[in-house]
Amino acid sequence: MHQDFLNAPGAEASEILDGPGQVVPPPFTGPVVGIGASAGGLEALREMLARARAPTGMAFVIVQHLDPNHESMLAQLLDRHTELAVHQCEGGERLAGDRVYIIPPGRGLVIQNGVLELTHFVQPRGLRRPIDDFFLSLAVDQQANAACVILSGTGADGTTGLRAVKEHGGVCVVQQPDTARYDGMPLSAVGTGLVDFVQPPGEIVDCLTAFFRRRGTDAAGAEAGPVADHIDDLCRVLRATVGHDFAGYKRTTLVRRVERRMHVLGLDSGRAYLARVRADKAECEALFRDLLINVTRFFRDAELFELLRERAIEPLLRGRDPDEDIRVWIPGCSSGEEAYSIAMLFADAARSLGQVPAVQIFATDIDERMLQIAREASYPAAALADIPAPLRERYVIPHAERFTIAAEIRDLIRFSSHSLVKDPPFSRVDLLSCRNLLIYFDERLQQSVVPLFHYAVRPGGYLFLGPSESVSRFEHLFPAIDPHARLFERPPGSPQYPIDLPGSARRGEARRGGREERRGEPSIADETVAVRRVIERYAPPSMVLNEDGGIIAAYGRLSRYFDFPVTRTGGTSAITLARPGLRDVIGPLLRQTRDARKRVVVKTVEIRSEYGLQPVELICDPLPDGSMLLVLRDIGAFQPASDLDLVEMDAGGDHVEALEEELLRTRYKLRSAVEELETTNEELKSSNEEMMSMNEELQSTNEELSTVNDELKTKVEQLTVANADLRNFFESTDLAVIVLDRELKVRSFTTSATTIFPLQPGDRGRPLADVASRLAGQDYLHDAQEVCAGGSVIQRRVATRDGDRTLSLRVLPYRLQNGSVDGATLVLTDITDALSLERQLAAERERLELAVKAGGIGVWEYSPDAGTVLVDSTAGTMFGLAPGVAHTTAALTACVIPEDRPGLEAALAKAAHGLDEFEARLRIRAAEHGPRHIRSYGRLTRSGDRKRIVGVCIDVSPEYALAETRDLMLREMNHRVKNLFAIIGGMISAGARTHREIGVFASDMRDRISALGRAHSLADPSDGQGMSDLAGLIGATLRPYRDHVPTVIEGPLVAIHWRHVSSLAMILHEWATNSVKYGALGSDDGSLSVTWDRDAAGLVLVWCERMARVAEPRPGRGFGSLLVEMSLRQLEANVERRHDASEYRITLTLPDAALTRS
Repeated sequence: MHQDFLNAPGAEASEILDGPGQVVPPPFTGPVVGIGASAGGLEALREMLARARAPTGMAFVIVQHLDPNHESMLAQLLDRHTELAVHQCEGGERLAGDRVYIIPPGRGLVIQNGVLELTHFVQPRGLRRPIDDFFLSLAVDQQANAACVILSGTGADGTTGLRAVKEHGGVCVVQQPDTARYDGMPLSAVGTGLVDFVQPPGEIVDCLTAFFRRRGTDAAGAEAGPVADHIDDLCRVLRATVGHDFAGYKRTTLVRRVERRMHVLGLDSGRAYLARVRADKAECEALFRDLLINVTRFFRDAELFELLRERAIEPLLRGRDPDEDIRVWIPGCSSGEEAYSIAMLFADAARSLGQVPAVQIFATDIDERMLQIAREASYPAAALADIPAPLRERYVIPHAERFTIAAEIRDLIRFSSHSLVKDPPFSRVDLLSCRNLLIYFDERLQQSVVPLFHYAVRPGGYLFLGPSESVSRFEHLFPAIDPHARLFERPPGSPQYPIDLPGSARRGEARRGGREERRGEPSIADETVAVRRVIERYAPPSMVLNEDGGIIAAYGRLSRYFDFPVTRTGGTSAITLARPGLRDVIGPLLRQTRDARKRVVVKTVEIRSEYGLQPVELICDPLPDGSMLLVLRDIGAFQPASDLDLVEMDAGGDHVEALEEELLRTRYKLRSAVEELETTNEELKSSNEEMMSMNEELQSTNEELSTVNDELKTKVEQLTVANADLRNFFESTDLAVIVLDRELKVRSFTTSATTIFPLQPGDRGRPLADVASRLAGQDYLHDAQEVCAGGSVIQRRVATRDGDRTLSLRVLPYRLQNGSVDGATLVLTDITDALSLERQLAAERERLELAVKAGGIGVWEYSPDAGTVLVDSTAGTMFGLAPGVAHTTAALTACVIPEDRPGLEAALAKAAHGLDEFEARLRIRAAEHGPRHIRSYGRLTRSGDRKRIVGVCIDVSPEYALAETRDLMLREMNHRVKNLFAIIGGMISAGARTHREIGVFASDMRDRISALGRAHSLADPSDGQGMSDLAGLIGATLRPYRDHVPTVIEGPLVAIHWRHVSSLAMILHEWATNSVKYGALGSDDGSLSVTWDRDAAGLVLVWCERMARVAEPRPGRGFGSLLVEMSLRQLEANVERRHDASEYRITLTLPDAALTRS
């Protein structure tokens, strides 16, 4: 389509190889267009992108306000209306031309090094500004390659980011407000005065294409040189047209701004643009605004403002002279955010120190439009996120889509027009904050401004600069007290260098005359006396007034223009004292001068007095500190008063003739009067007849009026009863009710309202704004005004000034009989106790939920009518059902083993019919173990016709497991005791066969029984052995029986892990016991060998019994076999048994996990 700017340097780069055979696309070097939209933005996006035809050479990124709780279909919807590829961002996408990238729901989006990255929101909903966040990153990352487009939407999101894009040389396009479905965002952007193009959505892509095409052509033709040649001429035109000199600004900045304006206008040469600026005042104003990019925020670099408070503001407040105010000067204040930030810090620091904020802040700028925004103190709600929460709650008044600064902060600041370059500086300043202004000045202008700052700041005062600024070679004038924060302190002593004060016409002569003054020339004081005498005797009468017309100072003879002589002390309103003719002019003259900040002249004003008229000419000249100089000059001679009705009598003429003529005229009039009287008499007769008829009609009307009167009496009686009811309601209700008219004057109020507003019966008809209130802030007045203007009912929570009570404020329209709104009704209800109870209930609920969770209690709800069951997460885990989803009764019973289902169904049926409370013990199928045992209780509740059973369930499987374990232990004990007696019996029988002496027999039996006890203890699971070697374990187990038969124990040294000693000892003990009862250890001709060795699988142990005849193994499984099987499962071991006529062999294979690694 348009290829001119597609072939910019780098645009033709080929593919890049990243690794063997992997192709990575080259970085995108074309323009990146950020598009911000909100409500109504879908239609505008469709219309805008439908006109895009590939190749555009641009990448488009759409940041739309989306619901974070729903999946976005924006990509699919736009893909149907454009030729470009549309993608929803997933994070990490590298930009490419002719593609549209869309922000996903619930995430923020930024661009870094040409790559889109997703971010998480820090601010809560309502304070998020995703469009501003993306535009800010776009401006920093793409610089002059960035373009921002703002489409339909409410609020002001995108306005701050637009400023950043302009600051970095990008282009800004806004949808034409009258084509937007919601014009809040477009109007907010246009109100900045920084927008380059205002277009319908369908023309935006073509507009951007043409702009970047021209810029690409200019870059290829190296236009910077010719533009730089005309910068001085442009500065002279600006100085002559707008009154501000930009010659001291950085050359590169000026060239970049001028080139951008040329691209917007489509001009190709600097000479053509110079001619355009000379001929077009509007373009001159546009260039002026472009050179004054007002990029500012509340608490920009918040950590530096905190250092400012600690190192400068608090020390100033602590060391303040009680008789003087702290003076603060903020040059280049732009739209006032920095000034209000510093004012909040002073007010909050004074509050914490228990002081009154005695501070005067002078905020100045050369852009009158920005100053007007600052005076209004109204900002978009998105900027609230920049203000710290404690200051936001105390000093900000929020509205629907904007907020205003509290009056106590606004009263500390005076905004005025002032130029550092041409106007004299303020003096005796305690803190001078000049952030991000010096970076636009060249070296020469910076070297002249810093000494001016030293002149303005009093010794011990502070200088606060931006993070990229410094005092350069004037470190001796401002030693740094915190280099990181760019905070400097002015040392004591007078300036030791020549100061070139702006606005001084004789500064050169003053410096040259310094030495001559010491030689006896007249002093400054003598010159001041001379100037004062000139003003009093020879200069025209004049006075210095404030913005409200109050007299600050007066000079000359003013008695001819005012009712009585005005003194220099002033303090009185000049408007009140002015004579007729002058009084009507002064007010409008002061307002126009204040708004325009330029001299205003009123010619030919006639001042009237009882002595005559004095024509004068008025001149009002604004002064730098915000006051105004009013000068009166006579433009004509005084005109004495004369009586215009006084005429001298003519001495000539015949008086008799005059009298005869007058008599003839009288006779003629008399004749005419008689004729008129006769005519009138006839008319009266007719009228009399009409009156008779009217009398009859009046009688009928009188009867009707009597009937109406009776009806009115009835109405009056009803009204009296209604008034009595209303009066009793007002006197008895605990609600604080105030009824206001359309002008917010008090109509009526209840007794309870006097606890909040100190109202008296005589206050009816008094404006509510004049009545003190215990409420914090005056939001109730704004709400009442909004409701009176036709707004809907407003309800909010308000707090008292001391913060002890919280009230619910409900503002309703006061409607007349015809339905029209004639005021507002304020209803305040004390909800402090209710909120406290709500918090207690919430805490109790949390404790209950914690107890239920800690106890492992599941909660379920059964609806008999619907036949559905709801379970929470705990109960869902027990039953294997999804929580929070309605399940059928069949799904619930399917989880229960078949034997318990009838009991469950019967218990539910009884509880549903109210016959009994629900109680059941259930067994639930469990895949990993045996059945899970559940105990459940429930109770029937009713809500109208709806029945439901709410119950709890507890997993009692551990109790059942404990009971089973206890039973198993008892059976094991019984088994061991029987085995013990059997072994002892066998030992006695064997000993009786081999012993002849009873003493030897008894001693031998004692030793054998002790050894048996030691072997038995090895199989005790409660005995922690740490670890044991296998040979020792086998030897301890067989020690009581080794004397009966030959026994062999051999194998390598193997250590058994302590966790598995008991299980292995249990197995060996059972084998030994069985051998004593049925095998080799209980026979006279038997032998036993226990050998082991390690292999790849673990350990192989062989238990081998040899006898003359091996008996067949006994059928069946006794308790000993059960113990062996249980121990084998614990060891994860395998057993193989084999026997023949003379040998019984058991092979045990242990895994490596049962052994201890050496």
